[in-house]
Amino acid sequence: MKSRQDQSIHKPFRHLRTLLENKRLLLAPPPESKPALQPPLTGKQEDALFIRAMGDVTPLSHNRHWRLPRRRLTYESWENHEEQECVAALRRLIETGQGFVVAQTDEYMEAGRPGVDPRIPQRLHQGRYAIQDHIDLHGLFAKEAEPILRDFIRHSVQRACQAVLIIHGRGLKSPEKPVLKAKVFQWLTRNPLRAHVIALASARACDGGAGATYVLLRRRPVPRRPHKVKSKAPHP
Repeated sequence: MKSRQDQSIHKPFRHLRTLLENKRLLLAPPPESKPALQPPLTGKQEDALFIRAMGDVTPLSHNRHWRLPRRRLTYESWENHEEQECVAALRRLIETGQGFVVAQTDEYMEAGRPGVDPRIPQRLHQGRYAIQDHIDLHGLFAKEAEPILRDFIRHSVQRACQAVLIIHGRGLKSPEKPVLKAKVFQWLTRNPLRAHVIALASARACDGGAGATYVLLRRRPVPRRPHKVKSKAPHP
C-alpha cells in the first residue's frame, strides 16, 4: 500500500520511460543541414548565363520599331491654347477672386515708422498678424470719421490690441480721388495717431482689399522728442 507521502510528490516524468520504450512518443526530426554558400559568379559566368537564357529569343527587326508621331504645335493652336488659359484665369478671378494681388495694383498703400524693418508692412499685408478689432468708416464724411478713428485707435492701444482693420472703402464714387482713403492714410502717418502706429498696409482681398487697411499698433506711444533751441553766437 502506497503511503500518502508518495502520492503527494509530483513526478511529471514518471511515464516518460514507458512511452519511449513503447515508441509512442514521436521525437522531432533532426534539423536539416544548410547547404554551403556558393561563391559569387564572375562576370564571364553571368554573361554565359544570360546568353543561355536568351538563346531562344528572336530580335526584332529595325522596321518593326514603333515610334510615336510628333505633334507639331502651330501658331494657331498655341494662340487658341493661350486664349483658353486667359479665359479660365479670368473666370477664376471673377468667381472666386483667385489670382488677384492687391499689392500689384495702383491702389495698394503701405507705410512704416523710421527704423522699422521694411518687411513688416509686407508681412502685415500677407496676414501674418491676427486682427483683433476692426472699424467701418465707409460712407462717412472726413469730419465725422476723424474723431471716430482717433477714439478707436486709442481704445485699441488701451486694450493692448496689436493689429486692427480699418474699413474706409476704395472711393470709386469720388469724382477725382478717394477722399476718405487718403485721409485715413494721412491721419495714421501724422500726429497724434502716428505715435501709436508701427506700420500699415492695404488689406488682403478677403478683408476688403484696397478698401481696407491693416494697422500694426504700439503698446506704448512713442514719446515726443523735445525741440532743440539753436543759440546764435553774438557777432564780434
